[in-house]
Amino acid sequence: MRTFWAQPLRRQLLVANLLLVVPVLGLAAWESVATYRERHDELADHARTLAFAKAAYIDRDIDNFSLMAGMVGAHPAVRALDAEAATSVLSQLMVGRPAVLDIVLADRQGRVVARGASTSFSTDTGNALGEVVGQGARLVEPLSGVGAPPGRAVVFGYPMMDAEGAMIGALGIVVDLGSRHEALSLRDLPPGSLVTIADRHGRILAHSVDAEDTASPRAGDDRVARVQAEAVAEEGPWLVSVAIPAGVAMGTAIDAWMRTFTVVAVVLAGCFLMAWFVSRRVVHSVSHLEATAQRIATGDFSPVTPRPMFSPELTQLQSAFDAMLQRFNATRGVLDSQMAEERQVRQELESLQGQVIRQERLAAVGQLVSGVAHEINNPLQAILGFAELLQMQSDVPDGVKSDLRLIQKESTRACNIIRNLALFARQQPGEAGAVRMTEVIRAVAELRHRRLESEDIELRIDDHSSHEVKAVLTELQQVVLNFVVNAEQAILGSGRLPGRITIRSFDTRGRVVLEVEDTGPGIPVANEAKLFQPFFTTKPVGQGTGLGLSISYGIVDSLGGTIGYRRASAGGAVFYVELPVDRPDQAPPGAASHGLSSDDGQSSEAGFEASNPVSR
Repeated sequence: MRTFWAQPLRRQLLVANLLLVVPVLGLAAWESVATYRERHDELADHARTLAFAKAAYIDRDIDNFSLMAGMVGAHPAVRALDAEAATSVLSQLMVGRPAVLDIVLADRQGRVVARGASTSFSTDTGNALGEVVGQGARLVEPLSGVGAPPGRAVVFGYPMMDAEGAMIGALGIVVDLGSRHEALSLRDLPPGSLVTIADRHGRILAHSVDAEDTASPRAGDDRVARVQAEAVAEEGPWLVSVAIPAGVAMGTAIDAWMRTFTVVAVVLAGCFLMAWFVSRRVVHSVSHLEATAQRIATGDFSPVTPRPMFSPELTQLQSAFDAMLQRFNATRGVLDSQMAEERQVRQELESLQGQVIRQERLAAVGQLVSGVAHEINNPLQAILGFAELLQMQSDVPDGVKSDLRLIQKESTRACNIIRNLALFARQQPGEAGAVRMTEVIRAVAELRHRRLESEDIELRIDDHSSHEVKAVLTELQQVVLNFVVNAEQAILGSGRLPGRITIRSFDTRGRVVLEVEDTGPGIPVANEAKLFQPFFTTKPVGQGTGLGLSISYGIVDSLGGTIGYRRASAGGAVFYVELPVDRPDQAPPGAASHGLSSDDGQSSEAGFEASNPVSR
């Protein structure tokens, strides 16, 4: 369809007219088929009507023969079986009846006593009359003999009774069925039609065409397709068949199709001529407007050159096009200058707004961090000192010493975090070194494994990263710890237990990626854009300050990396960090170190695990 509309107008009209030929010819063919079927049904009804009419003629003739037999049987000479008198009576009855070939009178033994004609049949008529005497009932049998039309002579046998009702003989009337014009007439039928009369044994008694032999043709013997209908002459009983050539219906359908095709051809020829004339005039007018539009597309905005158009509508279109171009030229310069000024003002405004918001938030974070760092540093130093002293005592069990070493290690890390908090508050750069994600993941896992296990949350590690990044280890630990604590709080808050937190890392295209995925409810779509804004939290008042993810954002951004969020395939949340791979020939990607503990002071040491983690 796109290819069709991409063609020129003349070709579209040509194709449309050609496509119109197909349904029109199909409609003509359908009409011809419908005409053929209607004519075929009419011929079938006509053949059926004629079959019943001819059967009625035959029943009427047989009734007349039965009346004739009753009259003959009542004559005294016939009842007396007087040969000479009966012959005279029978001869007189045949006068004026060309269809009656002979009338034969036989006695009870089937011997011929008298006959009305001198024709002698090769077949013994007495045999048929003998069957009539033996059965005592009427008998209709085809008869062949010398002088009778082949295959069309039929004997009607009737029993003869005396006054007391005793059987005295039989009377036979030999009839030429072919002479029954009303039954075999074709005057109401098309040429090639056929009428046949058959007895109950299927033998042809008469037909409407002559034949050289005694076998009369049936419908279809001459390989002509015919519409055939049948009716039963009850007095025979005979089957009357009327067959009309099916070619009559086909001829009528062909005549209708030719008339329709002639009309369609004339109409289509007129459509082609009209389409060619209209398309030529329209294309000439539209081509001028198209050339003008292409000229404008190249940057030439000069006025339109007026030309005569095909119709008033196209003339108005040309005038409107020219007026539009003039107004466009008049306002184009003004709009361009206004848009440039507005774009510059908007960019400056957005830049200033962003700077103001960030400065205000950083100022608030700096004040908070400065106070927190000062207040927490002294207790941490005490914890660190007592942990070292306890390790120096000889009576402390090894298991306790192992826990004390962990306390010392995490206290040292907490001190580093406090130092980073102070650096952040003073906006002073920190020191960065080569760090592997495996070290970061191991430290976070050691810290949170026991707590997660007690809360029926499985912690999975999928570490495939082998490259190093330029960063501060404690800063990355804090970022990952924020992610893990957030995931823990999300699972517990949703009640989806048992839960699972997966920490995975891998290398891709010169960057190291770390992801933390949970089976919690995920982040609402409305909150996704505000996740990394300072002081944004979805937790109840008093349970979160909304600083964890914003500080994590600052840490990752200072390292030249990317931090983000996406929805997990199972419906949970996935927080990820991408950092550039550390290469010896490159300078450190980050300058500033923005370290801060988890939301609400969430620290790496076990004593801070009860604190409120950062809000999502």
